Amino acid sequence: MNEHREPVTIRRIVVAVDASPHSRAAMEAAVRLAARFNAELVGLFVEDINVLRIAGLPTAQEFGIHFAQRRHINTVDLERQLRVRGRQVQDSFRLLSEQASIQGTFRVRRGSVGTEIQSAAADADVLIMGRAGWSQLRERQVGSTTRAVCRAEAPGITVVLHSGAQLAPPILVVYDASEAAEKALVFAEGLVDETRSPLEVLLVADTEPLLQVRGNLLERALTEMKVMNHQHSLITSALQNLIRAIYALRAQTVVLPASLSLLQEGGVVSLLEQVDIPVLLVR
Repeated sequence: MNEHREPVTIRRIVVAVDASPHSRAAMEAAVRLAARFNAELVGLFVEDINVLRIAGLPTAQEFGIHFAQRRHINTVDLERQLRVRGRQVQDSFRLLSEQASIQGTFRVRRGSVGTEIQSAAADADVLIMGRAGWSQLRERQVGSTTRAVCRAEAPGITVVLHSGAQLAPPILVVYDASEAAEKALVFAEGLVDETRSPLEVLLVADTEPLLQVRGNLLERALTEMKVMNHQHSLITSALQNLIRAIYALRAQTVVLPASLSLLQEGGVVSLLEQVDIPVLLVR
């Protein structure tokens, strides 16, 4: 444990945007965090090169939810659609930034969506994205790009939101005494400072002795932070028990150390598909 805990410095926030409701929630959260931490905000819209390549095939067709027949698509039509979508998103980004009185930069890139997002996030402190993109049909399904970014272990803090979600209290931090958990505590402290609500802290371990050891470290950390809090504990090695605890504590935002053993081997995606609140993964 770090005896001289440094504050989490948020200098640059990147938000991946498209025309989906999930993306709108991500933009709103990004603007709020940029204003809260006085950080640089970058909006990123990616024109998916893979979709454009498919549109260039002579057999390419689309079947829309607003029309009952398949129709041929081509690269020219799709590029026009992407430009329109990009302008719409940029207008929303600019409006939200102006309302919050922050300076935001909007970028358009063409390439593989996952690759472009990861590249933009490489020098960012926070990456914010929606749970799924505009083309996702299943309500709870995690989009392929979000899956890829979570697997790639993007640096810093990754925030995943779904349509209509907001970074709101009660804010729950899951603590396992790791370095990432220490960072998660400090970052969450910055969030509750704004809401003036108690910080909910869930201590997690898979055995009683380990819970006791981690509990001592947590007590010292919270004493140093001097933040109003409610402490809870959970002995488990099953992800489903963690998810049930998140709901039982009525959390509206959950902050998780990405190193948490319960999140390994696909646990992050499984959790994202089962909770309808913002998830912040801290590395």
